[in-house]
Formats: sequence, structure tokens, C-alpha cells
Amino acid sequence: MKLLVVLSHLMSRSCELGEESVARANMAIKMFPCDQYDKLVTLGWDYRADCDVPIAEVVSDYILKNSDINKSSVIAIRESRDTVGDAVYCLDFFRGSILKKIVVVTSDYHVERTKFIFNRVFNNSVSIEVYGVETEANLDSEILLHEQQSLDAFCQAFDGIDFSSRHEIFSALSEMHPFYNGKIYPKISSHE
Repeated sequence: MKLLVVLSHLMSRSCELGEESVARANMAIKMFPCDQYDKLVTLGWDYRADCDVPIAEVVSDYILKNSDINKSSVIAIRESRDTVGDAVYCLDFFRGSILKKIVVVTSDYHVERTKFIFNRVFNNSVSIEVYGVETEANLDSEILLHEQQSLDAFCQAFDGIDFSSRHEIFSALSEMHPFYNGKIYPKISSHE
């Protein structure tokens, strides 16, 4: 199975996608028919207190309204809260499937971190390619520093984890990651 995965960015309280989210969705629309992917996956939770629709669904709706991609080809995974969660919940959703290739669409400044995280979470068992839409943020030293700090935090939190073990992955996510361990957002179960 070959997946095209779209990482969400931001949306407004009226559930309108931000510029980067639209650009990522548009890139996915262009790529999907060309390479005969089996599924197009959108990711992201209902992160806004003023909007109860998960961004995965908003991106999915945008793609379906702006393309001729069949609804049965699009899967919205609503649990992930960041790039680490995107990889973990994507892995979990497709466990039991034979994945040959995953192509991820994100923003240019986010490509290297995304590639590293997806390769690690998928335990280097699947071919991972990452494409980034062009942004001005790619020239912003603060954003690039944040990317490196986030990657360092991932490496520290998941150091020594056996990525072939679903239990170890979810335990680390629920105990070590501030978006999932209760420090910033509600804690998830370690056995999701």
C-alpha cells in the first residue's frame, strides 16, 4: 500500500484553513492522481477551543471539494496533536497493512524533522519521502531554530524506545511528550 499523507498546519475558529494548510492540501491534490497512491491521509485533532471540528476533517473536506479525488480514498486521522503524533497515529491506524511507501506533504522548513520522525516511528521499515510547500518561514532563523529544538526534544523523549513495540511508543508518547502527557493538553492513555 502507498500512502500520501498531508500534515495539517493551522485553521481559524471558523474552520477556515490557514495559508500553509491550503498550500499543503493543494500540493496533495496535485500529487495524488499522478502516482497511484492507495490512500490520501489527513491528520490533526480539534486543537481549537473555539472550533470543535478536527483539522484532519477540515483538510479532508477541502481536498474533496477542490478535486475529483474519491471520498473512499481519503482517510482523516483525528488523534494527532503534532508531527510526532502524526507519525504515531498513522502507524497505528495502518498496523496490519503492508505499507510500501509513504509520501508526506508538509512545509519546506519542516521537511527534515518530518523525515527523521517518520523514519524513526516507522522503524525504517517503509520508504518515506517528504515534500515541502514553499514558504517564507524557511528563511526565518527563529523557526529553523524551533525545528532543531523540537527534533532534539523528540530524540531525548524517545531515546532508547523500541519502535517495533506499539506499547513502548504509546508509553513514551503518554509519559514524555508534553502534548500528550497532560502538561499542555489532556493526557492520553498509554495503551491508546
